[in-house]
Amino acid sequence: MAKLKKITKARTPRELERLVADDMERGWNVASRMKYISQDPRPYQMLLIFNTENERVGL
Repeated sequence: MAKLKKITKARTPRELERLVADDMERGWNVASRMKYISQDPRPYQMLLIFNTENERVGL
């Protein structure tokens, strides 16, 4: 399977750190540095990836 991608957005750098820490506990990995986009209502952003190749799903 392909890697899933997710962009996490926050209003402050501290909020972004907290959100990324929560996502990392759920298996997401950081794929980029923190970006600041001034025109966005949540300007602090970071790309995360989830590698599904190692996951096995049993039905």
